[in-house]
Amino acid sequence: MRKRLLAAIAVFGLALTASAQQPQQQPGQQPQQQAGPKPKSQKEVDALQKVQQATDPEARIAAIDNVLENFSDTEYKLILLEMATQSAQQANDLAKVVVYGERTLKVDPKNPTAELAIASATVQNTKEFDLDKDKKLDQADKYAHDAIDSLKTAAPPNPQITDAQWQEAKKQMTAEAYASMGASAALRKKYDVAVNNYKTAADTDASPVILARLASAYNQAKQPDNAIATCDKVLAMSDAPAAVKTFAQQEKAKAEKAKGAPAATPAAPTAPATPAPK
Repeated sequence: MRKRLLAAIAVFGLALTASAQQPQQQPGQQPQQQAGPKPKSQKEVDALQKVQQATDPEARIAAIDNVLENFSDTEYKLILLEMATQSAQQANDLAKVVVYGERTLKVDPKNPTAELAIASATVQNTKEFDLDKDKKLDQADKYAHDAIDSLKTAAPPNPQITDAQWQEAKKQMTAEAYASMGASAALRKKYDVAVNNYKTAADTDASPVILARLASAYNQAKQPDNAIATCDKVLAMSDAPAAVKTFAQQEKAKAEKAKGAPAATPAAPTAPATPAPK
């Protein structure tokens, strides 16, 4: 998600710069066709530049709100709402993720970034003993399924993305959708379903976080051998963050204990968060 947010900010800045540098039309000239959005006034340019210059997610969201409230006809509306959704994810403000994600879908009903964000935030905001747990998880699963369907026909969000980069991004986002469904199934205590979803996610994009969550699901499904093998994969990955490796070590110790092998009792692990739109 962070990579996608940084890319969106960079592209937003390039588009804004290109619009500002657009030469003025001379009398008698035919209007020039300009691809992409463009600001309608210098005041809008100034407001958009504050979005680009924001250094933290809260400031960026505030700057985005300022544009949307004062320039209701801005051509940057979809871009700004996507950025607000991803910024809310970065700030771990789950309520705002849903709010901006739903606003994005009103503008673009098949937006996979928004669908994924809502799915992930809804799962993260659901607790085991919530009275409406099943209702919320049903909604999360629907958004995850919608994201997978939307990604099949989704076009690159900007022309500067190469086909290879877009295909890789789609793989990562599809894996995130299956991982959200895996987390949803685990909350329902349907551990075999969780394993299947995490396996599909890992087959699509074997990131360290997804593999660590798969290992945890294997332990919950009482498959310690598979849990150990998956943990070993994570521990061998040079790009796995330290926190994810620690989690994998704890899950491996848990699996070894379940098999009766001598292992130190690990501290209660904290599962790495369900992956969000990069």
